[in-house]
Amino acid sequence: MAVAERVAPEIPGRRERRKAETRGRLLEAARALFVSHGYDATRPQDIARAADVAIGTFYVHFPDKRAAFVAFTEAAAHELMESVRMRVADAAGFETRLLRSLEAIIAYSDAHPGVLAAAFADEAVLAADSAPGPSLRDHLAQSLSKGLRDGMRRRELRRDYDPTVIAYAIVGLLQQGLRYGSHGGVSRETLLANLVRFCARALVEPRVRARKESP
Repeated sequence: MAVAERVAPEIPGRRERRKAETRGRLLEAARALFVSHGYDATRPQDIARAADVAIGTFYVHFPDKRAAFVAFTEAAAHELMESVRMRVADAAGFETRLLRSLEAIIAYSDAHPGVLAAAFADEAVLAADSAPGPSLRDHLAQSLSKGLRDGMRRRELRRDYDPTVIAYAIVGLLQQGLRYGSHGGVSRETLLANLVRFCARALVEPRVRARKESP
């Protein structure tokens, strides 16, 4: 009489690694499709197919497409904010910190084509669906807002502005400025110099600015 072969139970640590690897493949596939096709044109079955898993596996990791998009934007935000932190780590002064922050955002966009455009373009879709969690734009604005508050505490920046409002305005200025620059033939160096100079003249305390401009 044949004895049934006993199948050893999967080791919990190995199971968790496989689950993480599958989620990683799904996120990678979702990222590529959201960038190339956009949120509306991407379906859960497209993501599963690109990740080479069954559609049921997609729903093990994400309740719906919106959750996959939120995970995509959160991963991109983490990457981007780490790039910004590294670029501004040793920067001194508001203008230098802002310039390096904007340079880091542009460098990330160059290294990951389409990611920022996809995240920004589809925010309206997610907002309409009441998507949870901060968007990529929110992460950027929150980081800038923290820097503005720090500058206000150091009395380097004027304190008669709401730093959160100004942070979102700076993100919008950069986004629209880059869009204009790409079509208007304005170099990035010129664009960034104008943005930084504009923000500095509006936000830096006059006494601090006068000290920097004095011979």
